[in-house]
Amino acid sequence: MTSVVTPLDPRRDQRARSFAHRVAPAWLHARARGIPLAVLGIVAVALAAWWCADWLVHREWSTGADSRVPVVAGAPLLAVVLASAGLGGQDEELERSTAVRWRVRRLGHILGMTLLIGCALVLIGLWEPREYGAFELARNTLGFVGLVAASAPVLGSRLAWVPSFAYAAVVYLAAPKPILTEAAWWTWPLQQWGADLAVLVVVALFVGGTALYVMKGARPARDADE
Repeated sequence: MTSVVTPLDPRRDQRARSFAHRVAPAWLHARARGIPLAVLGIVAVALAAWWCADWLVHREWSTGADSRVPVVAGAPLLAVVLASAGLGGQDEELERSTAVRWRVRRLGHILGMTLLIGCALVLIGLWEPREYGAFELARNTLGFVGLVAASAPVLGSRLAWVPSFAYAAVVYLAAPKPILTEAAWWTWPLQQWGADLAVLVVVALFVGGTALYVMKGARPARDADE
């Protein structure tokens, strides 16, 4: 009995090689930026935030939805801090010497990071979307991404998280109690979704930070250490 050998389709083989040629560099780039580990960290932050929010609300001395303020402010911050290392490479100067459309890739980094963190936190915030829930988590994600993106060209990707972390700590400790909407321009991480001024500030931070990072990129690590 003779066996029949089916010839390979040259076009299919070419498409497979073309797909592998596009995917392999992207995967190597993602690994070099620590993106797979950052994704795992973001998932862990989202799950921890879900548990903490439920625990805070169901304590005997809980004040209701206001008890979720630490989660609404802290979860986006921690997730953005984890992802911020991917805004720069181990050798930024070497990467910039390659023939790559870096501005497009930087924009992809920011949008991908925002989408990933936003989706993860919004899903765990659906318990109460309008009162310290999904809406506030999405807003704060935009705000902290904007701050980190604006800091990367100045401090480098390794230290880009510092201004955001310091700002969030100062706001949480110094914000007036109860939280006043008149102070939303600087207490936006703690405001409810109905504070329009907080939304405007966050949008400005995100657009401005993204534009600065896309144009300049992260400061090379060697320059940042000087």
